Amino acid sequence: MKNLLLLTCLFLVGCNTNNKPAPLPVTSGVTLEEGTPFIVGKINRANLLTYEHSQWYKKEYDFFKLNQEWIAQMQPYTEGVSYQLFLGTWCEDSQREVPGMLKILDTLGVQAQGNVFYAVDEDKRTLENYEAGLNIIQIPTLILFKEGKEMNRIVEFPVESLYKDMAKIFKNEAYQHAYYEVQNP
Repeated sequence: MKNLLLLTCLFLVGCNTNNKPAPLPVTSGVTLEEGTPFIVGKINRANLLTYEHSQWYKKEYDFFKLNQEWIAQMQPYTEGVSYQLFLGTWCEDSQREVPGMLKILDTLGVQAQGNVFYAVDEDKRTLENYEAGLNIIQIPTLILFKEGKEMNRIVEFPVESLYKDMAKIFKNEAYQHAYYEVQNP
């Protein structure tokens, strides 16, 4: 009987009963210009929800209103689509754009590659160089992939709106992000 009780306790302790991932370990820093604390590295949603200086995330995510008609129209175009997201927890552009981006992608069922995002410093870098070869020049940068191949990206802010820009990318229509000329001279 003791063994059964011990096994039950071990099972319950070992299981994540709330089924939510824990925040990933990150490096903390402070922006040079404003003294704003930030995190750097591979992060997950739990990091955004629990880090004291990313309280903006949940508030803005909850505030963002979804266009359900648009969601229904885009659903067929998202099969095989995934994304990578580079953001700065210190960055006003990330604070403005990331919650809406993620709420749209969540509702469409589009998953982040590896279920992680990348928090960068003011130089748009991580200690592990997750950004290497991806030409991250501004943040946030949302890179959409179809079956592993880059479709397009939204850099810093949408050109028209999140809905219109994402629709063009999902439908494989002509689209140039805000810094296209800088990245493709």
